[in-house]
Amino acid sequence: MNTLQKKRIGTVLKYTWPFYVLGAALSIFVINLAFKITHRIPDYKTLTVFITGEVKDSKKLKLDLLEKFKDKELKSVSLISAKASEASYDARLTVPGYISADVFIIPTSKLEDLALNKFALELKDELINSYYQGYSVYQKENLNYGVKINKEIVKDYMTLPDEDCYLLLSGKSINTGIYSSKQIAEYDNALNVVKDWGM
Repeated sequence: MNTLQKKRIGTVLKYTWPFYVLGAALSIFVINLAFKITHRIPDYKTLTVFITGEVKDSKKLKLDLLEKFKDKELKSVSLISAKASEASYDARLTVPGYISADVFIIPTSKLEDLALNKFALELKDELINSYYQGYSVYQKENLNYGVKINKEIVKDYMTLPDEDCYLLLSGKSINTGIYSSKQIAEYDNALNVVKDWGM
């Protein structure tokens, strides 16, 4: 390579180096995105809980749920929390809550104002007999929607409002076993969380 060729390469690099950096960054982004898509955790191995109140120890709650349901292949737990007194409560409930939550913890005062048939799974007699026989159930318009939460069981994880709170299941969740759109009995992590925390 002669001096003229070296000079030309130096001149070209002087003006085109940003494209090489941009190309490398874009390549890393595409590889990362492809990896996330191909290695995404399936929905039945994840669980999202919407909590009306304050989470005290999210790390312990997540680890305990993962340990308890490891035989059910639970790999990821997410929490969404909002205090009932916050101005953003309704927005937190309807946007991230309705879209991604499998289980909702909602106080009675809020349940009275919600259109439960829009997002919650109706607890029909068969489901109650299979999972929640003898539990206190929340009724609205003669339909069963939620199971009363046992605050003593969850007191180390969260602080709930000073009133009765109920556990509701999302109508869109695939973690409701045969009562979900997938109707796969083994995918019942949400049903079991409500069973464990209910009374």
